[in-house]
Parts: sequence; C-alpha cells; structure tokens
Amino acid sequence: MTPAELKVAVDTAWTMVTAFLVFFMNAGFGLVEAGLCRKKNATMILSKNFVVFAIAALGFYAIGFGLMFSDGGLFGSSGGWLAQGPDNSPATGEAYRGVFGSLSWAGVPLLAKFFFELMFCGTSATIVSGSVNERMKYTSFLVFSFVLTAVIYPIAGHWVWGAGSWPRRG
Repeated sequence: MTPAELKVAVDTAWTMVTAFLVFFMNAGFGLVEAGLCRKKNATMILSKNFVVFAIAALGFYAIGFGLMFSDGGLFGSSGGWLAQGPDNSPATGEAYRGVFGSLSWAGVPLLAKFFFELMFCGTSATIVSGSVNERMKYTSFLVFSFVLTAVIYPIAGHWVWGAGSWPRRG
C-alpha cells in the first residue's frame, strides 16, 4: 500500500467514524424528545425520529446533495443528482475532475463524503422534530422534513460550504 493509499484509507475511516457519531446523536435526540412528551406519545415520537431520517436520506440523495455541492450553481445544472456525476475522488496523483468541486479538497471517496454530509442533513430534520414535539401532525412533519432536507438545508449549505453564494457575483 502506497502512502497516498494509506492516507485515503485512514481519512475515509475517520470520516465514517465521525459520521456514525453524528448518526448516534439522533438516538439521543429521540430519547430526549420521548422523555419530554406524554407517555402515550413516546412510541410515536421515536418512530417519527426513525422515519424522518429515512425521508431525509431519500430527499438529500435525490436532490439535496446535487443542490448543495455540484458546481452548476444553485440549480445544479452541471449534474450531481442522485449523488452521481463525473468525480475522480480521491484525486491523489492528479487534479480533481468532477462536478463536486467544492468537495475536491477532501481526500475520501465520493460516497464517504455523501454519507458524512447526509448525517448532518438528517440530524437537522431530527432537531426540528423536537421543537414540534406533540404540536404537528405526523404526515405534515414528514412532508416538511422532505422539503427541509431536499431543498432548504442544501441551499443554505450551498451558500456556506458549496460552490459559492447565490446569486453569483462577477
């Protein structure tokens, strides 16, 4: 194994460990929410936290990751949908070529980058679930979670971590 391959392996392992730590925050949020609600709603709260993360994964995979990190501007015109598109991550011995230029600095494979970012996106929806605990209809919250993780969070993330601000200047 070359030093470059070892660096990629170690960086990928660390990225996955930190992503799993963020994922486990969701269990903590679920327990806090269940503890702060009436006994009769505890099961619904825990199931909501589980289902919301599944919805977040679908929304972020289908639309959000492309909106957040593709080089095609806010509307991802250069690709990036379904976390797909040209990408030679990790670009160890050559220049990066792909549609996720804002993530080109990270020396891990694209799917590890996606998984790491998905954990934070899903956690954002889980945090919101605690604030609407026992105050919002279940189906309404699921629809909101899809919109949050597919559109709202990725657009804000694009402004901060993505390819640049919107509207583009210059």
